[in-house]
Amino acid sequence: YNIMFGPDKCGYTKRTHLIFNYKGKNVLKKSDLAYKQEGEGTSHVYRLVVKPDNTVLVEIDEEKIYEGSLKEDWEMLAAKEISDPDDKKPSDWVDDSMMDDPEDKKPADWVEEKRMVDTDAKKPDDWDDEEDGEWEAPTKDNPGYSGDWSVRRISNPGYKGFWEAKKIANPEYVDEEALYSY
Repeated sequence: YNIMFGPDKCGYTKRTHLIFNYKGKNVLKKSDLAYKQEGEGTSHVYRLVVKPDNTVLVEIDEEKIYEGSLKEDWEMLAAKEISDPDDKKPSDWVDDSMMDDPEDKKPADWVEEKRMVDTDAKKPDDWDDEEDGEWEAPTKDNPGYSGDWSVRRISNPGYKGFWEAKKIANPEYVDEEALYSY
């Protein structure tokens, strides 16, 4: 096919498909179109208009649900700009917005052991070390258990934000004015 268009219900996924075949590859729209088939038992009229200016119009029952561009809403063409492969993140760049609080210390009486040996347990009188193996006292919940301790997190004063390489023109980008044409 060159164009796949219409309602699609597959399991819990419900959408209106609009897929173009471009240079042998099926290219889906970057975001889903509305689904208008919800259990009403009536027929619907789906209309797709592909225009020579590379724009697309989708209507369901004469209601416009999408109007946009083949160049912007489908990944048919290579990106106009790419990240500069020679641009490197500065060595002093801080990516983490949060950090461990250097002032926060685990309390000395903090108990992390969830279980403990039951010191009240006694070896059974009929326990045979040769037959049953060496006896070990069972464990029980530790009444002093404080939970897992983790250091408090605070805002990182050195945080510079998300680093992104500068953009340059993509040498592989080629504009195509006839995307609409099949």
